[in-house]
Amino acid sequence: MQTRDKIWTRLFAPGPLALVVVAVVVLCGCGAAEGPATVSERAALLPGKVGPSGEVVMVVSESDWNAGIGAAVDSIFSEPVRVLPQYEPRFDVIRLDPDEFDRFWRPHRNLLVFDIEDRLDTQSPEMKVYRARFAKGQVYAEIKAKSAQSAAELLLKPQNGRMLADLLEQEESKRYAEILNLGRNAGLEKKIEEQHGLKSALPRDARLLVSSGGFAWIERSLTRMKGGRNHDVQMGIVVHRTPYAGPQDFSMDRMLQRRDSLLQDRLHGPTPGSFMTTEYRLDPRYEEVSFRGAFASKMRGLWKMEGDFMGGPWTSVAWVDEARGQLVTIDGYVYAPYFGKREYLREVESMVLSFAPAPRTKTEEIKP
Repeated sequence: MQTRDKIWTRLFAPGPLALVVVAVVVLCGCGAAEGPATVSERAALLPGKVGPSGEVVMVVSESDWNAGIGAAVDSIFSEPVRVLPQYEPRFDVIRLDPDEFDRFWRPHRNLLVFDIEDRLDTQSPEMKVYRARFAKGQVYAEIKAKSAQSAAELLLKPQNGRMLADLLEQEESKRYAEILNLGRNAGLEKKIEEQHGLKSALPRDARLLVSSGGFAWIERSLTRMKGGRNHDVQMGIVVHRTPYAGPQDFSMDRMLQRRDSLLQDRLHGPTPGSFMTTEYRLDPRYEEVSFRGAFASKMRGLWKMEGDFMGGPWTSVAWVDEARGQLVTIDGYVYAPYFGKREYLREVESMVLSFAPAPRTKTEEIKP
């Protein structure tokens, strides 16, 4: 957790709880009597959000923070991101004193404001979540409670703190998707649709390395500076189609076997004989989800380059393309040895989740 002083320059470049109310509303400023008539019109007048991706500002006094709120916040928002090669918190948490919460901080992308005082309206602790209260694209949450202990207990209830963390995670993904839409590679997207029957949203600087036989390898290379030196960052997307045999194709073991076989055959490293594979020293994560209204599986894990010294995190989603009778797997990976991986993984995941089946044409011939 950081304090205001540490990041000032970075921003500008008791007893059983009563009924808990959690509200998600859309609010764009105050005073509805004047000005634009609709919420969307008021939102259009707001400034843009500020603050780096993955950062959450907690507006709370130091005494209330030390009285239990800090521990509750850390247990939820600073928990480690699973399946990364080193510890990285789910969010970067900053504490800000209430008397420093001024117009410069109000547009921050993610805010959680604690109103702690023993008043008539705080006897039953309450959390409300607003969208675009002071800035476009902002998530603003407020907790009212009579004591720090009561606020901490409220936050620790899964339907409150975990819900808010999940919401912020979803919003960060949406923000990456919005950024992606500002500069897309229309030519590459057209090739992927024509050759693989998939719509996608891919950045302008992405390039197609391989496309054949139900397989495509897309890569995006960046240069980032650290320690006075430039370092390469790579994000890759692997598209793979196979005939769908039945529900057993979605088992974790079957999916990992297919993945490792494909990577060994198709994704080779810079050293002769090297190839990408799954790193099993940390177990991959698997979950069944709904993706674009259909059953799908998502996985996360670590990859390594067999025969070389490379590795990083990966994420994937798989679903059945019913019109073509094929299992589609979209795999995304990150290679950033000198940097944190969390935000790069969120960015590549936004690309992975942008894929969707394109309508089948009469003349297409897409073979796995």
